[in-house]
Amino acid sequence: MKDIINRIRHEPPKIRIGKNGITEGIIREVQNVLKKDKVVKIKCLKVIPTSVAKDIGKNISDLTNSKVIEIRGKTIILAL
Repeated sequence: MKDIINRIRHEPPKIRIGKNGITEGIIREVQNVLKKDKVVKIKCLKVIPTSVAKDIGKNISDLTNSKVIEIRGKTIILAL
């Protein structure tokens, strides 16, 4: 799992969250990527404050039964 997480740190994010925030579509997409890859990288766009990105990461992890691996600025990494 550690190798997968190290690899995903250097890849572009698979999901982007904009001004609409967390929607049902975002949650479904995160669940699909987690099922397939076991880890997902999410980027919050510029319109979202950095302080809110931490809350978004926690909320998405709660809604998808995953855990937060890392939050750096506006980038979130979740894993099953």
